[in-house]
Amino acid sequence: MRLEEKFKQLKQEKKKAFIAYVPFGFPEISMTEDICLTLQAAGVDAIELGVPFSDPLADGSIIQKATNRALEKGVNLDVFFERFSKFNKKLKIPIVIMSYYNPILQFGVKKFFKQMSGVDISAILVVDLPLEESQLYIKEARKYNIDNISFITPTTSDKRAKKIVKCARGFIYYVSVTGITGPKDLSYSKLSKHIKNIKVNTDMPICVGFGIHNKEQVSMINKFSDGVIVGSEIVGFIENNYLDKNFLNKLQFHTKNIINR
Repeated sequence: MRLEEKFKQLKQEKKKAFIAYVPFGFPEISMTEDICLTLQAAGVDAIELGVPFSDPLADGSIIQKATNRALEKGVNLDVFFERFSKFNKKLKIPIVIMSYYNPILQFGVKKFFKQMSGVDISAILVVDLPLEESQLYIKEARKYNIDNISFITPTTSDKRAKKIVKCARGFIYYVSVTGITGPKDLSYSKLSKHIKNIKVNTDMPICVGFGIHNKEQVSMINKFSDGVIVGSEIVGFIENNYLDKNFLNKLQFHTKNIINR
C-alpha cells in the first residue's frame, strides 16, 4: 500500500496515522518478520524500518543500542533486501525505510532504489542528506515512484521549509524537539504553531516524531497533526521483553495501548 492511499483511507475514517519505528534485525534478524506482523496486527498504519548505521547521529541511547546489536548480527543493505523480500508480501501497510546516506551511497544510489522498488517499499527517509545534495537521490526516487520523506525541525526557517515541502513526497516528518530521539516533555502550543505555519505552504500530511512515548502525547499531538511516529518507546519495550515466551502478544497489547483508538 502507498502512503497516499493510507492517508486518504485514514482521512475518510477520521483517524490520524500511527507510524511505528523499529530497527531491522533487532533484537535478532529472525525476529523482524514477526515483529512487523505483530505491529501490523496491533493497528499501526505504517512501519518505519531502520537500516542500521554505525554513526547514527540523530538517535538516542535506546535506538543506538538496538541498531548496534543489529550491526553485530551482520545487518547491512544486502541482508536487508534478501531477508525483507521473503516476507514483504505479508505486510499490507506502507513500509518506510529510514537510513543514513552513507550506507546508500556505498551500496549505490541507483542500485538501492531499484531494489527498493523490487520489494514494494513505499518510501524512504534519509536522516542526514541536505536538500542541496539530494538531486540524484530525489531523481531516482521519482524514477521508481518511491516517496522521499523530508524532515522539518523547530529550527528550520520558513524560507527553507517552503523549499523542503516542494521536494518532499509522502509526508513531512516534523521533529518535535531539537536533539536526538528518546522520551521528551513536549510543548504542544509550540508544536501546533509550527505545524500550522508549515500547512500554509502544503497539503501534504505532517506527522510528528521524536520524544513521543505515551498515549496521552499521541492524543494531544493528533489534535493538530496528521499523525505521530513512535520509536524509542517501542524499541525499548522490545529490548525489555523479547525473551519472554509471550513477547509478541505483549508487544501487540502495548502498541495498541499507545495508539489509543
